[in-house]
Amino acid sequence: MPTSGKADEAQPRPKSSATPIESEEISLIEYRCQSCNAAYPLGADDVIATCPYCGYTFEVDTGKTLKHSMIPNRLAVQEASEVVRNWIASVAARSVGSHVAKAVDIETPMLQWLPMIRVDADCRTHYSGGKKTQTGVASAYWTKIENETTSHEPIWVLARRHASDFGVEEFVDSIGDAESVTFDIKAIQSALLLNSELEETDAQPRARVNKVLKDRNTLLRTMTSLFDYQLEMNFKSCSYIHAPYWLVPYTYHNGTFRVALSGVTGQVLCAEVPVTKRYKASQWLKSLGLLISSALLFLSLPIATFFILQFASGSSGEAILLPLIILFGAAVLWAESVKTLGRVLRYQITMTADGKSREKGDSLKESLKIIAEVSS
Repeated sequence: MPTSGKADEAQPRPKSSATPIESEEISLIEYRCQSCNAAYPLGADDVIATCPYCGYTFEVDTGKTLKHSMIPNRLAVQEASEVVRNWIASVAARSVGSHVAKAVDIETPMLQWLPMIRVDADCRTHYSGGKKTQTGVASAYWTKIENETTSHEPIWVLARRHASDFGVEEFVDSIGDAESVTFDIKAIQSALLLNSELEETDAQPRARVNKVLKDRNTLLRTMTSLFDYQLEMNFKSCSYIHAPYWLVPYTYHNGTFRVALSGVTGQVLCAEVPVTKRYKASQWLKSLGLLISSALLFLSLPIATFFILQFASGSSGEAILLPLIILFGAAVLWAESVKTLGRVLRYQITMTADGKSREKGDSLKESLKIIAEVSS
């Protein structure tokens, strides 16, 4: 956690300096800075606060002065706009058409400084899994993968309990092992400076969860199934750091969309793009192709079952499973066609930095709900 100042520097917050302010969404407290005497609001859940005028940072409950760091911002306002415009013209245009880049109106980018807690830990992981090297159901087709690794790595935790999740996961991943510098209020550039809603005791279990999820996702890219995963973590230190996050709105045909940028890397994290006629046409064709393939598999099911019953008596058990495999494949293709159709009926889609449709929220259940709403 942040390094505390000397005991004689720690001054408890005067009770008379805090006045509750009623709000429908969140309870705010007006606080007067002990360093520069400027008044500014505190959120009801803030546990570490920084004065947006002088940078004075303290623990809300104890009043102890804290030192913390920041990761330098690599983008200016104009540069952020250019990054978004170039991304739309190069990456998004492949899906929604090049005409979109000519018609968009990029509004003023908004810089936010997100509170992060860097948790440094020694990690020991042991995992075992299997990779299916050939089609079939026998165990001989599986290759066992087992390994044990040790590492010392930084794990970043967003120090907010209530925050928009648009691009945040990608933002946390983009930080990596970025170097931090001493916090300088002048470098904030009058942008929104968010306070921390987490303490060290909250950050460590969240760091463990983040580590587990990241490792599992990485391992499942190299294997078919993960059978066992064990993690031992020895927490070494926690550091309180502010990191730059950009949100860039733009308009297209009277619709407003968002692009998230990392001020750490200067690159796009994810973006909302309009569903254009070109995109709809490509997705309609894809959905139709999947639906036809699914129908053909369903039609072949009774034929395959008939031939198996007639000619596969006494043969291996894998032949008997063929109708189930056909049925499963047909169901998968049908589900994918419905998901694709759901994307067509949306007003907008969310894309990753490389122009792929984001999987979050792109579920069969949600797609069926969208189709039902449109039909009604």
